Amino acid sequence: MSIYQFSYLALPNNIFMYKNALQPSANFKKMARKSILAILLFVVTYLLLVSAAVVLTILSAYAGLMLIVAKPMVITIMLGGGLICFGVLILIFLVKFIFKVNKIDRSHLTQVTKAEQPALFKMIDEIVIAVGTDFPKKVYFSSEVNASVFYDSSFWSMFLPVRKNLHIGLGLMNTISIDELKAILAHEFGHFSQKSMRTGSYVYNVNQVIYNTLYDNEGYSHFAQQIANVSNYFAFFVVLAGKITGGIQFILKKIYDVVNLNHLALSREMEFHADTVAASIAGSDALITALHRLQLADYSLNNVFSYYNDKIKDKEKTNNIFPQQKFVMDFYASLQQIRTVHNLPIVSEEHYNKFNKSKLVLKDQWSSHPSTADRVTHLKQLNFPLKSYGSGIAIDLLVNKDEVLEQITKKLFDAVDYGDTPLISDLSKFEEGFFENQRQNAFHQLYNGYFDFRNPPHDLGADAFEKTTFTIALDVEDFFSDENLSLIYLHDGINEDLNLLKQIEDKTFDVKTFDYDGKRFTQDGCRDLISRLENESRDLEDQLKKLDIQIFEYFLSLSAEKGRKEEFVNFYGTYQAIHSLLEDQNNCHHKIAQATSFMHTRTAIETIEQQMHLVKNEEIKFKEELLKLLANPLYSEQINEEDKKLIEKFTSSDYKYFAGGSYFNLQVDELFESIQLFVKIINVTNFKSKKKLLDFQVELVNVHRSKSVSLIAD
Repeated sequence: MSIYQFSYLALPNNIFMYKNALQPSANFKKMARKSILAILLFVVTYLLLVSAAVVLTILSAYAGLMLIVAKPMVITIMLGGGLICFGVLILIFLVKFIFKVNKIDRSHLTQVTKAEQPALFKMIDEIVIAVGTDFPKKVYFSSEVNASVFYDSSFWSMFLPVRKNLHIGLGLMNTISIDELKAILAHEFGHFSQKSMRTGSYVYNVNQVIYNTLYDNEGYSHFAQQIANVSNYFAFFVVLAGKITGGIQFILKKIYDVVNLNHLALSREMEFHADTVAASIAGSDALITALHRLQLADYSLNNVFSYYNDKIKDKEKTNNIFPQQKFVMDFYASLQQIRTVHNLPIVSEEHYNKFNKSKLVLKDQWSSHPSTADRVTHLKQLNFPLKSYGSGIAIDLLVNKDEVLEQITKKLFDAVDYGDTPLISDLSKFEEGFFENQRQNAFHQLYNGYFDFRNPPHDLGADAFEKTTFTIALDVEDFFSDENLSLIYLHDGINEDLNLLKQIEDKTFDVKTFDYDGKRFTQDGCRDLISRLENESRDLEDQLKKLDIQIFEYFLSLSAEKGRKEEFVNFYGTYQAIHSLLEDQNNCHHKIAQATSFMHTRTAIETIEQQMHLVKNEEIKFKEELLKLLANPLYSEQINEEDKKLIEKFTSSDYKYFAGGSYFNLQVDELFESIQLFVKIINVTNFKSKKKLLDFQVELVNVHRSKSVSLIAD
């Protein structure tokens, strides 16, 4: 018998309120109707095109055969065959989607059965009964912070029943409660809870059909190319067919835009409905707390992945990443003073929105999901009470939990060759390495994240260092208060809004109306709002610059008071010298990266040959910047012997990169390796110089406090 006992709470007296809430909303029905009308438009257009293609194919085949029969010879056979292929290619283009199957990659997934995990499957059983849908065909585990329902789809999925598979990420189960897991799984099955919801699945499949017809043409293009290679006669008709299929694509693209916009609008309504289902089964708060924590959970898991990615060279891995994910999540929750309940951090709505100070509200017609804020508002309006099904973290539902977690972890690390004797890191060793990474790559807690977003002033003249008295009576923590940090968030929010408003004004982003700070604006009214926000942004930047100077003067004064001004000036001078070069270095990197961007994609030979002239021009400037790094002692700490040899080899070479229709892969690899090395050296050097300065300032504060404590004791 399972140790987890699930108890059902009785529904409130007003049960009709619950039933009504689970019915598709008026907005959903409206979007469903519009989607169906858009599909009908596509079907009518498509049938007309197919009919025309069939007629053209018959006429082409007839003309081709008559030409051959009339005068059988090589040229007429080629022309007749070309005509037949011309019609067939157009018809194939229009019906190829019938044979297309969209298969979901399962290589990262591990199937799990009811016999292996009875408690989890009991929960799933309860959900599918409550939702009124079918039990999943198969259940899979992965390492992700995610859950989803998926299936392989094809044209025939619109007419034949398809059983869905359930994917549950153990990175998710490891960071949510049992209640929250039930809410998330109920949300996934909520998409298929009623017959009316199946409209969404039908619209999705039609959308896939149109997309495949328009954009998934690799197999078709290969087939057409093979026909064109038969002879120049055939090639002529292949080109002609390409012109016609291009026209068909143009027509269908217009239809697709209409269908897709309605599909996306319907998808957003389906998300709200699925949230309603989830809230009715587990309670509104269960889904709200999960939504607010997912970003932290995902960030924590990615931190663990990043840690072991850096350890590949040392052949270090672990048998179980999930306790380490939980440790990192708890660490950051503690660092940000997030309260913990039942061993899980409860990320408040205020904290979740802490960094987002945007006041611009748009109806994003190209988004398939509503924003988290909109979903939370919807869930609060529903206000379904929390239904407690069990206590504890969801991962504890698993039988033989450690074995399962180790199995999924092994699948992750099996993709990397660690040799015969890898170094296995346990939680204790990971914690030690993580804290060392924090020490080396994060700024001290004294700064409260201030310098994660700001740099110390880097354009100070020599006279700025002559001032040694500080007249503002503030504790050092006052400079880095939450109030001052909110100025940074507000400034960034205004600048993000400004960027989007300018796109709305010049119609790059086409919206007719939008809300800003609770007021409705039109596209024509952007200019006044932009001017106002530009003034607000300048005022905030002035405030922050003034604060930056006050912080600088405080530490300058403190260094003089402690007899360590010369050290402070040296640290600051190194930081300024390195930072002063960064803008030109970043410009150089941007230009070489932009010039070589075509090399990452499939590109026509003629275009490659043209672009290579630009690459060689930018390569000259890039090599100059690389050699400057070698010659400048400020960068020597970040350049080892292997790096030095690569830079010297690359800068002394005259590579062609491309000739005779092919890339020289070794030369291209060396170019990109040099670009990556350049970025690493300049960014790490800049960061280290900034960190050394900030760490020295912390040292001054610690010395100051220790002496103050000593004086009090005396």
